[in-house]
This record gives sequence, structure tokens and C-alpha cells, in this order.
Amino acid sequence: MSSDEVQLSKAETKKVKEIFREYMKITSKSASPDQINSKAIGKLTKKCWPKELCLYTDTVAFPACKEKGKPFMLINDEKIKEFIGRCASKMRSLGKTAKESSWELELVSMLSPPTMEGVTKESKTGNVSHFTDASGYTGTHKERFDESGKGKGKSGREDTTPKDGYVQAFKDKGTYDQSH
Repeated sequence: MSSDEVQLSKAETKKVKEIFREYMKITSKSASPDQINSKAIGKLTKKCWPKELCLYTDTVAFPACKEKGKPFMLINDEKIKEFIGRCASKMRSLGKTAKESSWELELVSMLSPPTMEGVTKESKTGNVSHFTDASGYTGTHKERFDESGKGKGKSGREDTTPKDGYVQAFKDKGTYDQSH
């Protein structure tokens, strides 16, 4: 299917551009806002589109639409229509029927912005809960927290003991005579 047959309105194309840019932001901080790479396309297809398209977009549609010799596809009207058109023709070739009037519109309606769900999860084994329990800390680490376990900030990191006496930083200076 050629990109000329894909009938996407300006609003639909704009929606696709914005969503592509959002996926690109979470996969690459240094890329241009007018480019999308394979990693971003992979995340987008895995989250939004049917499983049948995931492998196809990585191996056929994206490589066909990306810039020759470059690892990215430009985010412009022509490339978006070509990419959506290739994915839609794949769904038609699989014999799938669209709920919308065409697979192009169906794929655009399925797109959604990326979410940060499940990015950081609590440990399932539960062995990390003691890391935040300051009562078990020893040595200089225990001096960085008060009795409630709250950090003292800079005052907990600074060495405030006097540096005089027989042994530097001896906390009980002047108590030798009292104990003997």
C-alpha cells in the first residue's frame, strides 16, 4: 500500500506526531524532537497496538520508513502516513477487521501517551525494608540519624568532635582519671 492511500486528517496526523514525540522523550534525552528511534517505536507498539504488529514494526515497517543509514525515522506527515499505512496493510493481510472505518483510523485511535506505571516496584522478597531502618546502623552511620530515624542532614555528616587530646576524636576526653 502506498502512503498516498492513507487518509489521515491533519488532526490525526498531529496526534500521532505528539504521541511519537512523547515516546521519544522517554527513550532518548539527546535526540531531536523531530525523530523517533526503534526503541521508542517498540515501546509504542507494545503498549498500544495488537501483538501481531510488534514484531512487524521492528523488523519491516520501521526499517522501511527510517532514514537511510540512520537509526531514526523523521516525524513528519509523509513518514507517519507511510508507517501507519504499512502497519494497517499488515493488519489487513492477517485478515483482521477494523472496528473503525479503516485500519489506519483504528491504529491512530489506539495510540495513547506513555505512562510511568510499574517503573519502580517494591521488592517482592521484602529484604530491602531494613535499609531504611536506622536503628541497626553502627559506627559513624548511626550518628547521621536521630532517635526517630530521621536524617540529621549536614550536621550528621560533619565531623564535630574536637581534634585535641591524646587520641584525636576521642569522645570521652577527660574521663580517664574518673574511671581509675
